[in-house]
Amino acid sequence: MNYLKHMLSFTAVIFGVLLLTFLLIHAVPGDPVEVMLGESASMADRQALRADLGLNQPLIKQFGHYLTSLSQGDFGRSIHTKTPIVDLIKARYPATLKLAFLSLIIGLSIGIPLGIYAALNAGHWQDLIVTLVSVRLSAMPAFWLGPILMLVFALWLGWFPVSGMDSGTSIVLPALTLGFGLSAILTRMTRTSLLEVLNDDYIRTARAKGLSEPEVIVRHALRAALLPIITIVGLQMGSLLAGTVITETIFSWDGIGRLLVESIEKRDYPVTQACVLVVALSYVLVNLFTDILYRLADPRVRAS
Repeated sequence: MNYLKHMLSFTAVIFGVLLLTFLLIHAVPGDPVEVMLGESASMADRQALRADLGLNQPLIKQFGHYLTSLSQGDFGRSIHTKTPIVDLIKARYPATLKLAFLSLIIGLSIGIPLGIYAALNAGHWQDLIVTLVSVRLSAMPAFWLGPILMLVFALWLGWFPVSGMDSGTSIVLPALTLGFGLSAILTRMTRTSLLEVLNDDYIRTARAKGLSEPEVIVRHALRAALLPIITIVGLQMGSLLAGTVITETIFSWDGIGRLLVESIEKRDYPVTQACVLVVALSYVLVNLFTDILYRLADPRVRAS
């Protein structure tokens, strides 16, 4: 029954995303035919191209054709380049996954140790500094933090490329832009979760048995505090996949986020719909995987 509920919820979310995206795209001012042909094109040419692209049909019919094609595994073709959209997704999506996973590693590497450090020094100046830094980082949007990192580490210090994907180090600045924001959230969540369990009876028992403080923290306290952290990591991983749009645009990173922006600018409806669908699917699948991990980590949830 639980799996059936998950599938129904999954289907409803994806259908809602498809419908909302379709309606919003067609509500945005601009005509792809005018973008392709220019304002000097004749009315006959415009009508012919619009009929060729199927844009002269009612919206409900266009949406029905789109759903039928998707059910057959056909994402369609780009209006502008006539390239199969599946090929565009295959070419761009790995770059987005690479950026998202590296950002996640950076966020975990910074956030969890800082959260543990803050919890063990709760109420002291170390805790105050870590809390202030995490609050500052979480308040910095990517469209502000990205250019700052670019200015300092690319233009002033010359350590990394400004943008693009020509070098192996090109991913560092965009990954740091996303990873710093994630680390701020993980720091506060880890600190809060640890503080809730550090004074529990089983922690005092572990200390009374003579276990070292690192063993108590890692084997007992951190394991108990891991459940809300898993939830946050899952939600943020989905957000990373969806939130790379701004970062990829800033750093000219050729991922699916930048492809989405380019397709919106060109009014390339099929590509825009496909990009949003892929991002939505990624978000839902990551949350589903997080739910499975949560059940594996907590016997009480698994038993229920």
